[in-house]
Amino acid sequence: MGKMLLLLTLCAAMVIGGCSSGGGKQGDTASAEWAAEQGLDKTETVDELYAKAKEEGKVVVYSQSSRIKDVKASFEAKYPGITVEAFDMSTNEIVEKLVREQESGIYNADVVFVKDALGVVSSDLVSRGILHAYKPKDIMDKLAKPFQELPGIVSYASIRTLYYNTKVYKESPVTNWWQLTEPEWKTRVLINDPLDSSDMMELLLSMIQHSDDMAAAYKELYGKEIELTEENAGYEFIARLLKNDPVLVKSSDDVVENVGNDSQAKPPVGIGASSKLRNIEQKELTIGANFNMKPKISVLGPTYLYVADQAKHSAAAKLMIRWMMGEVDGAGEGLRPFNVLGSWPANTATEHKNPINLDQLDVWAYDANYYYSNSIKFREFWIKNIK
Repeated sequence: MGKMLLLLTLCAAMVIGGCSSGGGKQGDTASAEWAAEQGLDKTETVDELYAKAKEEGKVVVYSQSSRIKDVKASFEAKYPGITVEAFDMSTNEIVEKLVREQESGIYNADVVFVKDALGVVSSDLVSRGILHAYKPKDIMDKLAKPFQELPGIVSYASIRTLYYNTKVYKESPVTNWWQLTEPEWKTRVLINDPLDSSDMMELLLSMIQHSDDMAAAYKELYGKEIELTEENAGYEFIARLLKNDPVLVKSSDDVVENVGNDSQAKPPVGIGASSKLRNIEQKELTIGANFNMKPKISVLGPTYLYVADQAKHSAAAKLMIRWMMGEVDGAGEGLRPFNVLGSWPANTATEHKNPINLDQLDVWAYDANYYYSNSIKFREFWIKNIK
C-alpha cells in the first residue's frame, strides 16, 4: 500500500478528511458499552480471570514483536487450557489489519501489542473505539510517572539512539546531532527511511517540534546562531542531513550490523532502535549507544497493550495483558522477553538491564497529537529534499 501504508493509512485519511468525518467506529457508543460490560475498568484477581479464560479457551494476540512466540510458550505453560494464537506483524500491518477487519465487522483480535505509530493508535484507533485500555489498578500503581496518564497500559519504552563502533572509537565520535551534517560524516550515517519507520519519523518530528532546542544545540556546538534556510532549526537539521547523503536502510538490524562490522577502518555511525543493543551479546557486535546526545538523546517511545473491540476472549485478553506486564511485581515470565538491553520496563519494580535508568534519560516527551497532525507535512518535506 505504498510508503508506510500511506503513513499507516489512517494518518493520511485524517489529514485529507476521510477518517475524521465518517466511518465506522468513531465515537461508537456500542463499543464503550461493550468495554464496560467486559469489565475493562475493573481489577480482578488472576484466579478469577483464569477461571473465566479457561471457559473461553483461547486468546488471539496481534504483536509488533517476534518475541511473542516466547510469551505464547510461557503463557500456555502457566495457564493450561488456554491456547495462544499469536500473529507477528509490523505496527503498520497491525493498524491496517485491525481497521480493515473491524470496519468489515470481523473481530478476530483479542490483545493488541503495538507502538503508537505516529499517534495513529491513540489519536484514532482508541478514540474510535477500535481499541480499549485495560488498566488494572494494582499494576498501574507500579508504573513510572511518564506512563501513568497515557491512553493505554505501557509494557516498556525504547528510544532511537546513535550507534558507533566500539573497536574503532573508545567513546562516541558524535555527541551533538548537528555533527551528522558535517563533511566528516558524509555518506557515513545510516538511518531507517522515516517513510518506512514511524519510530524514525517520530524522532525527526520531535526535532521539528522542539526546534528551539535544536537551535540552542547548534549554538553550543559552533558558538554562533544558526542561519536558517528552512522553516525552523528542526527542518534545517533534516535538510542538511539529507545533503550529507545518509544511507537509508530497511531496519535497525541493518544499522547495527553495518556499524559493528569489524573490517572497517572508518565505520559509519547509525541511528537505530535502542533494543538492538541486545545484538552485542546475540551477534557479538562491537557497538555502543550514546546516551548523552545534544540537545536530547531521543524521544521516549512507549509500547502499549490494548484489548481489541468486541474481543471474543476478553477474560483471556485481560489475563494475557497482566502476564505480558510481568504482573504486579514486574518480575513475571511474560515480561522477560521484552526486558532486554535497550528497553525500559514501565513497572518501576522491574530490574532492567540498562546502564542508565529511565528517569536519567534526557529525552523529549512523546507527543502523539503532534506527530499525528504533522506527519503528512513531514513526508512532503522529506520527499522534496531527498536526492
